[in-house]
Amino acid sequence: MSKVKINPLYLVLGTFIMIALTLSFNTNKVSAHGYVDNPKSRAVLCAEGVNKDCGGVVYEPQSIEGPGNYPEAGVPDGKIASGGGVFPELDEQGENRWAKVGMSSGAYTFHWTLTAAHATSNWDYYITKEGWDPNTPLKRSDFELFCSIDDGGKRPDFSVSHDCVIPERSGYHVILAYWEVADTANAFYQVIDANFDGDFVEPVDPPGDGDDGNDNDGENPALPTWDSETVYLANDEVTYNGNVYRAKWWTQGDNPESSHAWELISEGDNESGDNGNGDEGNNPEVPAWDSTTVYLAHDEVTYNGNVYRAKWWTQGDTPGDSGVWELVS
Repeated sequence: MSKVKINPLYLVLGTFIMIALTLSFNTNKVSAHGYVDNPKSRAVLCAEGVNKDCGGVVYEPQSIEGPGNYPEAGVPDGKIASGGGVFPELDEQGENRWAKVGMSSGAYTFHWTLTAAHATSNWDYYITKEGWDPNTPLKRSDFELFCSIDDGGKRPDFSVSHDCVIPERSGYHVILAYWEVADTANAFYQVIDANFDGDFVEPVDPPGDGDDGNDNDGENPALPTWDSETVYLANDEVTYNGNVYRAKWWTQGDNPESSHAWELISEGDNESGDNGNGDEGNNPEVPAWDSTTVYLAHDEVTYNGNVYRAKWWTQGDTPGDSGVWELVS
C-alpha cells in the first residue's frame, strides 16, 4: 500500500484555522450581551445616573446574565432583577426605590441594543400581576407572560425590536424582558420599572449612608444568623460569631469561618480595617489565576500580587485587563 504524503504547510495552515475557530467560539460564548433601552431598563437608568447606588452595573448594564430556561429553572426568586446575584443592588425592591418610566397599556415596541449578538432561542416579556407587592423582592409568582418571540436559533442584529401588546395596568408595575440564547445554558435579564399613569417618576434616595444603598451594611441587626440547614445563594448575608459574612455562591452547611464559600464582610470587634474584610488580598489560599481554568461569578484569584473577583463566567481573560474581573484588594 502506498503512503500519502501531506505537505507540512497544509498541517500548519490547518492548525491555525482550528485555533482561530476555537478562539472565535470562546469569544462569542462569553461576550454576548444586551440591554433594553426602550423603555429604559432599571440597569440603563443606573448607567445614566438616574438610579442611585446601583453597584457595578453602572459600567455594564448589558451584562445581567444568569442561568436560562426561565421560569421552569433560571435564576432564583428574589434575584430576578440581578440575573441571579451578578449585580445584587438591582434586587433591592421598594415602591420608591427606582425611577419609573411613563408607559401605557396596549401596543408597544420594545427595543434591545446588543453589544454582541448571539444565536437566540426566544425573547419573552412578563409583567407583574395586579395586586403584586412592590416592597418585596421580585419572584416568579409576581409575573405573567404577555409576549413571546421565537427566533429559532437565529443570530439577531445588534438592534432588536419587538412589537407586543401590554395588558391593562395602572400605577407602578415591573416588566421583565428575558433573552434566552440558543447555544449556551445562559440568558439575559432586564427589568423595567413602569408607571402606567403615564409620567416619569424620579426615584427616592435609597436608604443608607450613600455608599451602597444598604443601611448599616455589616452591622444590620436584621441579618439572619447562619443556619447549617438553610440554602444560601450568592450575595446572601448572615451573622456568625458576631461577624457578617456574604455567600460567594450556592452553599448549605458550610461554616462561614472555615469555608471559602463565605466572604468576611465585617468583624464585630474590628473597626479599623480598610474594607472590613480581614486579610483578604493577602490570603495564601486564594489561587493564582490560570488562563486555562474556567471561573464562575464570584470566584477569586490572585494575579500580580492583587486579588480579583470574577463578575461572570470567564476563561482566558487576564485580570487587570478585562472587565470581567473586579479588583478586590
